[in-house]
Amino acid sequence: MKLKLQKKLLKEINLGRIAGPFNNIPLFNLRLSPIGLCPKKDGSWRLIQHLSYPHGLSVNDYIDKGLCSVTYTPFDHALDMVGSQGKFALIGKKDISSAFRLLPVNPDDFELLGFKFLDFYFVDRCLPQGCSLSCATFEKFSTFLECIFKDKTGSESVIHYLDDFLFAGPGTDSTCLNLMSEFDCLCDRLGVPLAHDKTVGPTHVLTFLGLEINTIEMSVKIPKEKLLKLKTIISNLLGKKRTTLRVLQSFTGILNFCSRVIPTGRAFNRRFYDAMSGISNPRHHIRLTASIKEDIRLWSLFLDCFNGKFYFPDSDWISNVDMELFTDSAGSAFGGCASYLHPNWAFFPWPSYWLGCDILKDITFLELLPIVLAFHLWYAIFANKKIILHVDNKALVHILNSKTSRSRRVMHILRPLVLKAMVYNIQFKAMHITSNKNCIADAISRQQWPRFRRMSPEALQEPEKVPQSFLQVISNLNPTSC
Repeated sequence: MKLKLQKKLLKEINLGRIAGPFNNIPLFNLRLSPIGLCPKKDGSWRLIQHLSYPHGLSVNDYIDKGLCSVTYTPFDHALDMVGSQGKFALIGKKDISSAFRLLPVNPDDFELLGFKFLDFYFVDRCLPQGCSLSCATFEKFSTFLECIFKDKTGSESVIHYLDDFLFAGPGTDSTCLNLMSEFDCLCDRLGVPLAHDKTVGPTHVLTFLGLEINTIEMSVKIPKEKLLKLKTIISNLLGKKRTTLRVLQSFTGILNFCSRVIPTGRAFNRRFYDAMSGISNPRHHIRLTASIKEDIRLWSLFLDCFNGKFYFPDSDWISNVDMELFTDSAGSAFGGCASYLHPNWAFFPWPSYWLGCDILKDITFLELLPIVLAFHLWYAIFANKKIILHVDNKALVHILNSKTSRSRRVMHILRPLVLKAMVYNIQFKAMHITSNKNCIADAISRQQWPRFRRMSPEALQEPEKVPQSFLQVISNLNPTSC
């Protein structure tokens, strides 16, 4: 390993990125931090400077956390860009070579970037891997590069994620190829080196951020090895009462990777992060609470019926009003919940064993039920759509948007709703409205059949059969214990 590190240092010195070797400390206040090597996928090595050591007194400890905050381009935006070019679009990828190491450090900060190797002293002169500011700084540079390119070409068909740039154009012309050539010219003029061995396209299928984009199928595929590893970790976690921080970090890392194309599932990663909050020792054991286990189980159920492939979602959000989708619940003991999707409808009467229980006073729970029923009924119609649900209950709006609740009763029916949305690639969000013109569903929920027929003469004569999957959710619910 010493020989590999020596070769890596010599390469960086020859490129002018590291100053040294020095027999004596070259700067009066030089701060020394450990260094190491991290393997890359292509077999080469990445030089890491451990600027988080020692804990509490490191260089990173004295950098403002707010300056390190960075927002990356969501993968959804890449899909929207590619999707806008239509089926059979041509896509291409370019990769900036050396990335962080391209950006020089202000000489005033050289004293913070010293290290020692084989009794010699060195000073890093470029943005190091291991500095908490590096990602945020390089992302600003990449954003600058993208903005110049868009201004120069007048095209919006380019997007970046750190050092990866994705291009797209219609499958019927050379737009994508021209954009990639223009990017080569721009980088050459600015002195930004590209890793030409990583250039892909124009093509119909390529991997971007580890996910395979296919414009022939208009699909995205998660690698099988990622899914197998995720299933293995889940199986181990479900059999334990506690796990280490390192295992939970590995688990959430893969979940976040998968959530790039399963955005609805992101909310069910939140408890894992809450459990890890404030813990730094990778060997520290974390208790897997009942709620955490339920979220792990949800991912397990999802993976059981997921083949690794998702189709592009619709780029635009559509409201339930535009879809003619309405839901409502009647709080009375003799009512029920109603779901209406023109001209289809369904009615679920409150079970007799709920009478006399406080479950019929839980308005938020009752109003969520017909939404859950609608997803169980018409998931095939909702598939790959982005749906805005107009709701007149502020508490329910928050629950639908955060996809969590402190109420065990609400979580009991919310998890199956989210699971259904994950399986069929449905995204949903709620918006609050002060008055809901919901007369049709209101009439159904109160079993006011003549009123219902007057307002919706086109509605089917018979209601749809309540799905067994929904009835199973209800039967598993104890109305007195939640």
